[in-house]
Amino acid sequence: MDLNLMQRAYELAKNGEGFTSPNPCVGALIEKGGIVVAEGWHKVAGGHHAEVNAINELMKKSFVTSVDIDKTLFQNATLYVTLEPCCFHGKTPACTDLLLKAGFKKVFIGIKDPNKKVNGKGIKILKKYGVEVEVLGDKILSEKLRELNQPFMKFVKTGMPYVTLKAGVSLDGKIATAKGESKWITSEISRIDAKKNRSKCDAVIVGGGTVKKDNPELSTTPKYKNKKLLRVIIDQNLSVSLDSKVFRDENVFVACSDLASKKRKEEFKKNGIKFKSFGEKEISIKKLLQYLGFLGILSVFVEGGSFTFGKFHDAFLKEKNLLDKIIFYMAPKIIGGNNSLPVVGGDGIGKLKNVMSLKNFISEKSGDDIKVSGVLNFY
Repeated sequence: MDLNLMQRAYELAKNGEGFTSPNPCVGALIEKGGIVVAEGWHKVAGGHHAEVNAINELMKKSFVTSVDIDKTLFQNATLYVTLEPCCFHGKTPACTDLLLKAGFKKVFIGIKDPNKKVNGKGIKILKKYGVEVEVLGDKILSEKLRELNQPFMKFVKTGMPYVTLKAGVSLDGKIATAKGESKWITSEISRIDAKKNRSKCDAVIVGGGTVKKDNPELSTTPKYKNKKLLRVIIDQNLSVSLDSKVFRDENVFVACSDLASKKRKEEFKKNGIKFKSFGEKEISIKKLLQYLGFLGILSVFVEGGSFTFGKFHDAFLKEKNLLDKIIFYMAPKIIGGNNSLPVVGGDGIGKLKNVMSLKNFISEKSGDDIKVSGVLNFY
């Protein structure tokens, strides 16, 4: 296996980031005689898989107009693909069938597919019919492939979405002054970067307090303008104004508790706003995430505020798979004050031995700020 070619397949896979859910991001290329003759990636859920797009590109380049596979094109050709080819019929046919039909003699795979419907079965089928199969052994590149598809990896293992918590904070860990002023602590470059990260997810979560105070749109970047990003509001009493920008279309959902009054429920129903209770007096983060997983949401981006961050932090302390990644944009500013708003509210910890510790910690410049990130779980 040529690691440079698998690295190229990885770069192709990244083109689908934010578009393929509930499917993984996958890249593929075809090599003949040391030359890459075709490339492809999975572009959108329900669309052709990466292998199919690479095969179609080679046929197109060779001016093959027939829908049938021309086996002569694939003689002595090797397929590089970042994820094990699927071997079952879903919205699209099994890729293993197509690879066998094309006559590939060598298939190099980045990582195995953890989906129970595949998970080694695709490899066995190819080997059964005489295809030489090799799975990437390079640990560094393998981890990059897994990192790209963490939402998919977690979802197929747990049925719950991958959770990223993002905040823009001052150097002393504040997200607002004592008078509630928060615009803007971080730089425009940081806010643009945060929006890009939000846009790649299936859902964004904020608290009702953030909606009342900031009236955010929670929109995507132009690249993802056609994506139906689900806006989730945590609002125990259904107290947010129905005129808020988050209710501009049907891609919104409100998580409440049984404390919400009958009157407010009727108002929300009348306006066609979906809501559901996840607890008698307090919203259960675990139940909310389980429900989002049931809806097919693979990734969520938690954006505040302090109360909501605290809910997720406290939930993580009880069950580790309820929060997976942290991104903080830290501005070189001091807000101070006992009454200014800390980034993470809630109960917190009593003993340092219970502290949340990040792995794969990264710090980098983001405009005038420092972007710090790390993971809590790796699937």
